[in-house]
Amino acid sequence: MSFLESDNESLLKLSNPELDRKIGGLPLPSLTLIEGANDSGKTIIAQQITYGALVSNRKVLYITEDTAKGLITNMERLNWSIVDKYLVGRFKITSLNILNMFWNPDVSKYYLIALTNYVRQKTSDFDIIILDSLTHLITHASEKDILDFFSSCRYIVDQVGRTFVINVHPYALSQELMIRVRSLCDGHIILENKTFRDRIVLTMNVAKLKGASKNISEVIGFEVSPAYGIKVLQF
Repeated sequence: MSFLESDNESLLKLSNPELDRKIGGLPLPSLTLIEGANDSGKTIIAQQITYGALVSNRKVLYITEDTAKGLITNMERLNWSIVDKYLVGRFKITSLNILNMFWNPDVSKYYLIALTNYVRQKTSDFDIIILDSLTHLITHASEKDILDFFSSCRYIVDQVGRTFVINVHPYALSQELMIRVRSLCDGHIILENKTFRDRIVLTMNVAKLKGASKNISEVIGFEVSPAYGIKVLQF
């Protein structure tokens, strides 16, 4: 069944029954910010969204610090079969060339402008744009350049009908600026590592999700299973 044949064409199912039951799906179009520290699950959530979009016949542009080979290998290891989508061009992977980069406000400004222009060029070809992650590009950027970038994404969502999922580390922005960035977003998901019964688990707190099919009040615990990706834990 294609996405447009689903029961609710304004929601993107993640192709994970437990997550879809808990969250209801990702509203489309939308701008969602995923915030979390190292190893908190940002990339795996972005990949789950990607897989759900590809299964639903959507075209995905995935911008990453990884290589195309590395990303595909990681997803295939989780039994997310996406190679065929990549080969026919429905799944495009673009690597950010940031290795050994010396960051300062001018370099960050250049990269954010280049990224904005690149995304604009691709909006006619792809439905979902994943940015995993934006941390290096914005940590040393000026407040104006950061807000300009997110405002451009907001414009593309509202005027072109595309969906963005953007991963960031919480230290990338000041608290005041993070609040302003969150206000531009339709969705805000916070990922953390927490100790539960002497066990460290990954947790997801859906702080905001405009247009979602249900209210999410609980913190969702999950782990990564080699068998099928994300496994929701029952506390």
